[in-house]
Amino acid sequence: MRIELGHLPDRRLNPNKRHHWSVVAKAKRNARDLATALILEQGKPATPYAKAKISILFIASDKRKRDVDNLFASMKPYVDGLVGGKLIEDDSAMHVTYELNYMRGKEENTIIEIEEL
Repeated sequence: MRIELGHLPDRRLNPNKRHHWSVVAKAKRNARDLATALILEQGKPATPYAKAKISILFIASDKRKRDVDNLFASMKPYVDGLVGGKLIEDDSAMHVTYELNYMRGKEENTIIEIEEL
């Protein structure tokens, strides 16, 4: 399954930022709900994937320097949405592997590809 967020992860989820807890909680809820909605929109499998590979491609439209590990940390609520949307069974290390990529493009986007193993 392929999910496109249409933007980079919410900046309020960056672990280096010092936002008020309520701002971060709202951003997490919105990110989780967005991922779940995108799964339901496309149609999910009959049973959640027991093991999966999640490939994440971050596409930036500017020339700012970004740490891929900060972008990845910002993705945690989106991955939780994959569990909440019953696409994957669990996001623990025993169930999921990750591949991260970063590139520049004309428009910002985050593409999440989930492959059953």
